[in-house]
Amino acid sequence: MKLLLLVTLSCLSLTACAGSEIIRSSGIQENPIVAQKANASGVSFVSNSDQYQLISGGQAVKKVSSSLSATQTGYSSEVLWKGTNGTFELSITDKTLAQQRAQASSISSSNYNQIAYNPRTGGIGVITGQIIVSYTGNFDAESIGLSYSMQLVQDFAHLKTAFYTVNNGQDIFLITNSLNQSGLVSNAEVEVIENFAVPM
Repeated sequence: MKLLLLVTLSCLSLTACAGSEIIRSSGIQENPIVAQKANASGVSFVSNSDQYQLISGGQAVKKVSSSLSATQTGYSSEVLWKGTNGTFELSITDKTLAQQRAQASSISSSNYNQIAYNPRTGGIGVITGQIIVSYTGNFDAESIGLSYSMQLVQDFAHLKTAFYTVNNGQDIFLITNSLNQSGLVSNAEVEVIENFAVPM
């Protein structure tokens, strides 16, 4: 009976996986614009054990409708490069990092994300706008959020892990670095998703 149950569950999970495909960002190591804009930002960080570089002028916009205009998607500057990753349309414009940060704070996070380059894989990941924090037993998720004026999105207290978003005007990278040096947490990192599962 246990064997029959195990076989049935295995078949169900294979069937569920058959209806989705892992979409990886296309390898762009050969594209000099991506590498140049990643180096130009001067911002590098670690997420999920991978080293990333913020792409200056880079952005990801969730595919909603083909009828969106350039201003609705944030393509107001000259587009130097375009690509896709899962359900996101990626682009790199001629914006400076300061202009990009100003735009990021004025556009709601639901339709605009920054992007980062992974030199190891050659892929581009979408920065979700969340900070993943593993905290120590001496502190709790709410007090850490209050200390840094972050919004607590979800707390998994049994795992001592919490997800936060920063407020408009706050720099997600500076806050993450500050958290890692604070002694309040064992680890903090900016969440990046490089590979997306998309239904076939």
